[in-house]
Amino acid sequence: MNEGSFSAAVNLYVFAVAACVGSFLNVVIARLPKGRSIVSPPSACPRCGAAIRWYDNIPIVSWLILRGRCRNCALPISPRYPLVELLTALLVVAIFRRFGFEWATLGYAIFVCALVALTFIDLDTWLLPHEITWPLIALGLLSPLWNPSLRFVDAAIGAAAGAGFFAAIALFGEKVLRRETMGWGDVYLLGAIGAWLGWQSLLPVVLLSAVQGSIAGALLLLLKRPHGGTEAAQSVPQEGPVAAQSAVQEGPVAAEATPPVGDPAPAAVPPTANPGESHSASDDDWVPPPHAVPFGPFLALGALEQLLLGALLENAWLRFLGRLWG
Repeated sequence: MNEGSFSAAVNLYVFAVAACVGSFLNVVIARLPKGRSIVSPPSACPRCGAAIRWYDNIPIVSWLILRGRCRNCALPISPRYPLVELLTALLVVAIFRRFGFEWATLGYAIFVCALVALTFIDLDTWLLPHEITWPLIALGLLSPLWNPSLRFVDAAIGAAAGAGFFAAIALFGEKVLRRETMGWGDVYLLGAIGAWLGWQSLLPVVLLSAVQGSIAGALLLLLKRPHGGTEAAQSVPQEGPVAAQSAVQEGPVAAEATPPVGDPAPAAVPPTANPGESHSASDDDWVPPPHAVPFGPFLALGALEQLLLGALLENAWLRFLGRLWG
């Protein structure tokens, strides 16, 4: 086997393993906000309750073969599930190609998977669970152990500065403006990003996320398509009364089927109101304003861009400034 064939085989292996991890992330995304276990019960169709066979749990492939429907009851299954698997696989392959056979690859793969899970949870519920963000901060503070390019002091300053900056905005809104200006989940997420990428990355990440979030919000406003509230909730695949997903083998078929038109949809869940609050049922009556978008996905996007394209973006920005100022 020549070098090119070996490299292609390794990339394919990394892609396959990461797609399986993406299948597990579907479980986390579906269950964690509801307070359900991510390890049991085993996979079953959320509508008919039929057990999911192993060959119907192959990431991406099974959904395509079954044309997005349950083998037993033929009800549709959201394309969200293969999308999460494909996105996770592509991002992990990009990390592998960026860092190679280094411990940093494994560390940043964990970071990327956490960002994927947080992104889709935030899109569904306007919630960034502490069960993910807090451990992500702790791991980020330890990441210099396997990532020699990052110093412990940079990780610590990054975590403190990131969380402190957004915490100041959140507290200003609560105490002075008497309204929510920043969710505490975003505070912890930016702290985690600062811990993993260092304090030097905070300004680029915040700028990228703010610009891209503003563009998305403007487009939604122009298209007059609200993101929040009932319409957003109805786009979220729902579990049936007999639903169960497997933590290890949650594939496209094992995931929740899309509800029939007219089924009631749960109210959106708000960002956490204060650092000590958890995502509780008492927040279920909160509905995000029309045309609003959660900020967490854009923070995650900015972090991924800084991680994978940081040097390229910096050079492009410096060239732009050079032309601007002659």
